[in-house]
Amino acid sequence: MFTREALIAEARTWLGTPWHHQASLKGVGCDCIGFVRGAALPFVGPIAIELDYPETWHLYRAEPRMYLGFKERCQEIDTDDIRDGDVLLFGAGKGPAHHCAYVTPGGGLIHCYREARAVVEQGFSPWWRAKLRHAFRLPGIED
Repeated sequence: MFTREALIAEARTWLGTPWHHQASLKGVGCDCIGFVRGAALPFVGPIAIELDYPETWHLYRAEPRMYLGFKERCQEIDTDDIRDGDVLLFGAGKGPAHHCAYVTPGGGLIHCYREARAVVEQGFSPWWRAKLRHAFRLPGIED
């Protein structure tokens, strides 16, 4: 078992890690999947998600790889039931979810994305809320 606070504290140690496609090394580089998997690793072990993906896979692939990877290892929850430390999946248009983040205290997100060029913590704005597709709870997190 681990606490939501411990997970968020670990996730925050990744702040400023540069965005780098397919990477997952704190302080060196990561993308959104690499960040979420890397911050969870000390608590839940590996979260298996296919890592051989192009930067633009979400533009032309219909299979929900990210969703299936999290569903295999985590508990899917209702998006109205999210709490600090839960994993959120986002998508745009009709394609599959292609971005992930952690919920942080006070209604925030911590995530890594290309436009920010690093792991950042920011508000869970209406723009992000409109793109929310799925939510997951890591196994072993205390409620």
